[in-house]
Amino acid sequence: MKKKNSDFSEKELLEKILSILAGKEDSPVRAKQVCTRQLYSNKELMDLLQVKDRYLKKLRDNGYIGYSREGDKYWYTQDDVNKFLRKFHYEAFATNPNLPERKGGDVW
Repeated sequence: MKKKNSDFSEKELLEKILSILAGKEDSPVRAKQVCTRQLYSNKELMDLLQVKDRYLKKLRDNGYIGYSREGDKYWYTQDDVNKFLRKFHYEAFATNPNLPERKGGDVW
């Protein structure tokens, strides 16, 4: 049976926190991230990126997007999609003079 936080002594609780910080134990946040990892089929990714099957094949063939293959099925992880989007991301180069400038840590 798993102990509740109130069942831990102060020392045990501190040791548990230190082991999580040292990476020896999975933290609840890290475990949750693994569970929410998305896996896309060819059709789902085409819908998400709003591209046709020939274009997605071109991205795979040219090595622009990572994938896994089993038989004639292709699968893409959220990491594959994120890497692809980061690789082809461009910062805005034109600014509108009517927009207020951002100061320090202010949020718009």
